[in-house]
Amino acid sequence: MKDSVLRFSRTGEDFVLKIHSSELFIKREDRIFFSQGTKIRKLLGIYKSLESEFRSGKIRKVILQGNLHSNAVLAGSLFFRFVEVPTKILGYSRDPKLISPASIIVKRFSELELYPTRKEWERIVEDTTNSLPSSQILIPEYLFTPEALQGLASLWNEIDPTRYDRIVLDVGSGLTWISAILWGKLPVTGICLGIQKEKFLPWIRSRLSSLLLSNVNLPLETLIDPKEKGKADFSYGKKGNFWLDRSKEYQRRFGIYLEPIYAAKSIRIIESMMENRELEGRILYIYQGGILQGGITSISP
Repeated sequence: MKDSVLRFSRTGEDFVLKIHSSELFIKREDRIFFSQGTKIRKLLGIYKSLESEFRSGKIRKVILQGNLHSNAVLAGSLFFRFVEVPTKILGYSRDPKLISPASIIVKRFSELELYPTRKEWERIVEDTTNSLPSSQILIPEYLFTPEALQGLASLWNEIDPTRYDRIVLDVGSGLTWISAILWGKLPVTGICLGIQKEKFLPWIRSRLSSLLLSNVNLPLETLIDPKEKGKADFSYGKKGNFWLDRSKEYQRRFGIYLEPIYAAKSIRIIESMMENRELEGRILYIYQGGILQGGITSISP
């Protein structure tokens, strides 16, 4: 079981679209381990930094934290199940009746401690941090750690910068965006799909110190607010019928299922910007995966 998650093949780059003289390619991170993509690279970075402690039994349990229905919690539950490390989810959900792919996987593979509000959850996280047994490790929300950032380096090592003029990617927590900037071999455009751009900027600045990057210069002007680019109904972290239809449309056109919560939105924005010549040249979109959360429930690793 371990090999399927600890060793995976280089992901391909597919040509999908030409507008005017510009071309769009997609980096197929969706092909990594149940379509968990860049989350697996992050988790692998964390795992490798602690591997000797897992093997020796010094660390016997991993605690993941965050929204029960998030991609990070879903990916973490799957990953640590396959590397045979017990997990506990310290989560919150404002709707106790909501069932999502993430909640199904968590309840099957992990111990779950769930709270109804983020405020109550934050208090419990603080208490847990202060009383954590030495045999357990608490991973920050969104996998936001220097080790996860290091794990993402493998993504950029696969890309030949002479083949492209620009990288475009979704920005959720911002960790993959930061890693692209630190790579520094191509201009990077980020599309804010986790939270609004105006909220994301102070959020990311307040967390740079946790990555030991307090002095890094982030090109915030290269971030795109999707509401400024799209005329369609848009909501953060949700799919809706319009985006489900776009996913089906792109699958017909490109032969690739682009999940509706992030990827389909990004591709629509990229296509519009190419038509308006706001993005030009050879563009590589990093498809970060997440098909399970987008509604597909049966995928082989």
